[in-house]
Amino acid sequence: MSQFPLFETIAIKDGIAQNIAYHQARYEKSCFGYFNETPLFELSKILTIPQEYKQGLYRCKIAYNQHDYEIQYFPYQAKELHYFDVVYSDNLDYQFKYSNRSIFQTFPINQHSEVIIINNGKVSDCTIGNLLFSKQGKWYSSKDYLLKGTQLSRLLDENQVELLDIPVESLGNFEQIMLINALNPFDLARALPIQAVRFA
Repeated sequence: MSQFPLFETIAIKDGIAQNIAYHQARYEKSCFGYFNETPLFELSKILTIPQEYKQGLYRCKIAYNQHDYEIQYFPYQAKELHYFDVVYSDNLDYQFKYSNRSIFQTFPINQHSEVIIINNGKVSDCTIGNLLFSKQGKWYSSKDYLLKGTQLSRLLDENQVELLDIPVESLGNFEQIMLINALNPFDLARALPIQAVRFA
C-alpha cells in the first residue's frame, strides 16, 4: 500500500492555486470517508509555491495520508483530444482520488484519445476527469460519475451544469462532449462533436 494512498491535483496559474476551496472540501470529505479521521491540514496554508512555479500553468500534486503529505510540481501541457473511445466496466470503484490508478491502466488511451467509461451500463467518467455533454444549448454530466471533480462541483454550484442519468444508448442524443478536470476548466473551445465518440 502506498505511503500516501490519496492525492489532490491542483492547478497553479501564475502562482495562484485554482479552486482551492473545492479541493479543501474534497480533502476533508476524503479524510472522514477514507481514513475515518479529522482533517489536519489546510491546503492553502501548506502550499508554499516556489518562485519558479509562479509564472505559467503548473500541476501541483499533494499526496497525503491521515498524518502527512508530499507536494510536487510539474509543468502542464494540455492533451489535444480528437476521440473518446467507449469502454465497459462493472462495479468500478474510484470514489476517492486514489494514488493507485491501476484500474485505469487496461483502457486503450493514446496521445490524442481518452475513454468514456461505461460503468454498469451507465456513462461515468474518463480516466482523468469528468465528462460534460451538451444538448440544445445546455450542459449535463452523468449522475453516475466515478469521482466528483472540483470543476464539476463548481459548475454544479453555479448552475452551469445539471446531473443526468446517461445510459450508454443515449450518447447519440447529445451534440458535444467536453472533458473537465482541475487543469481543464469549462471552455467551449475544447468541446468536441459527439461524433468524436467511438464505439468498439
